[in-house]
Amino acid sequence: MVTTPDRLGFDDLGSQALGSQSLGASLIERLHAVQQLHGYLPRAELQQLAVAMERPLSEVMGVASFYHLFRLAPPPLHRCVVCRGTACFVRGAERLEAGLRQLGVAFETASCVGACNQAPVLVLDGSVGRGDPGALPEP
Repeated sequence: MVTTPDRLGFDDLGSQALGSQSLGASLIERLHAVQQLHGYLPRAELQQLAVAMERPLSEVMGVASFYHLFRLAPPPLHRCVVCRGTACFVRGAERLEAGLRQLGVAFETASCVGACNQAPVLVLDGSVGRGDPGALPEP
């Protein structure tokens, strides 16, 4: 099968990652690629993607806004995630979140990051570590 790159540089039907899936089925993979490139999904890129895939912009925006892992705004300089899993909850995740709020630190939460032995867990820019609520500086 011959592949032809579209305007965004993605291969249409012949990509190894997409196999023989239809062009419409590759929307999520393409959104992931755009986000990996920019750190989020710029509206101009979403418009170009809609045109390249011959899909309405509302469909592309609907998929992008439905999945919580897609960002429609640029990410902050640092990414901070607090785990809210059972072990983290029991060991002070709520106090950690309260302390971060008092300091004015923007953070996200996750259901579980899989590092229960370090609870409560704080992930800062991809590095997993123990988030000691008592070690936070006073505001």
